[in-house]
Amino acid sequence: MDGNMVRYSLRQLRYFVVAAEALSFTAAAKRLHISQPSISTALADLEASFGVQLFIRHHASGLSLTQPGRDLLGHARNLLKNAEELQLTAKEMDGGMSGSISLGCLVSLAPPLMPGIISRFVQEHSAISFRTTEAHQDTLLSGLHDGSLDIVLTYSLDIADGIAFTPLLSLPPYVILPRTHRLARARKVSLADLLHEPYVMLDLPHSREYFSALFDAVGSRPTAAFRSSQPEVVRGMVANGLGYSILNFPLKSNRTVDGEDFVTKRFKENVNATTLGIARSSSMKPREIVKRFSAFCETYIRRLHIE
Repeated sequence: MDGNMVRYSLRQLRYFVVAAEALSFTAAAKRLHISQPSISTALADLEASFGVQLFIRHHASGLSLTQPGRDLLGHARNLLKNAEELQLTAKEMDGGMSGSISLGCLVSLAPPLMPGIISRFVQEHSAISFRTTEAHQDTLLSGLHDGSLDIVLTYSLDIADGIAFTPLLSLPPYVILPRTHRLARARKVSLADLLHEPYVMLDLPHSREYFSALFDAVGSRPTAAFRSSQPEVVRGMVANGLGYSILNFPLKSNRTVDGEDFVTKRFKENVNATTLGIARSSSMKPREIVKRFSAFCETYIRRLHIE
C-alpha cells in the first residue's frame, strides 16, 4: 500500500509549472516570491519522487524541459486546475459555479464569436473568469496539448491526434466584393468569374490553403494581389476597391471600421464547407466549469443564424 502513496505536493507541481513557463529558476522564484534555492530543492525532490528528470540545467542559459517534463506539464496543469476547483467547491457549497477558464479561439473567429459567448455566459455565471488567447490553429492545438488551454473554438482544419473535436456548424465559404464591383449585383458568383480579378488573401496558416484549393475545380488557383493576416484589414481592402476575398464566418455588418461598404455573394458551385466546433484535449478530463461552458458554447453556436 505504501508504494501507491502520493509522494509529491501541489506546491511542488505549482513550482514545476511556473519553472517550465519561465525556463529559469531565478525568474520562477521571483514570480512565486520565494528564494531560488527553495524552488531548486523542491523541484529536485519532485524529480526524485517521479523518478524522472524534468529539466536540463544550463549554467549560463537557464533551463529546458526534457521529454518527460514536456509530457507531464499538461497533466500537472490539469491537476492544479482540478485542485483549485475542489477548493472553490468546498468554499461554495451552495452549488454556484466559480473559477477560471482558459479559452482559445482562432484569430479570424475571435472578433465575431468570442465576445458574445463570454458575455452571455458570465451573465449566468458571474463568478467565472476567463483567460483568452486568440491565435493560429497550430498554437491553439499546442495549448490544448500542454494544458495551457482548456477549450478552443476553431474550424475542423488539420485537427491533430489527441484532440477531441465536436463539430457544431457547417460554414460554406462566400465571396466578398467592393460595393461598386461589376459582380456586386449578381445573385451568385462563379469561381471562374474571379480568376482574373485581384485577390485579397486572408493570410493565415491552413486558411490560405483551404480558400485557394476551392479554385482547383476550375483548374487554376488565384495569385494574391494583397494579403493580410487580419480579417478586418482584408475586409477593408475589399471595401476600398482593391479586390475580392473569401471568408467563412457570417457577418452581421457589411461596413468596415473606416466606413466603407462591401457585399457578400454565395458561389454558384458546390464548394467545400468547413466546420466550426469545439476542440479539447482527449487526454485531459475536463473540469466541471469547462464542461458547463462547453455545453453553453454548443447551444450558442448551433443557434447562430446563417443566411
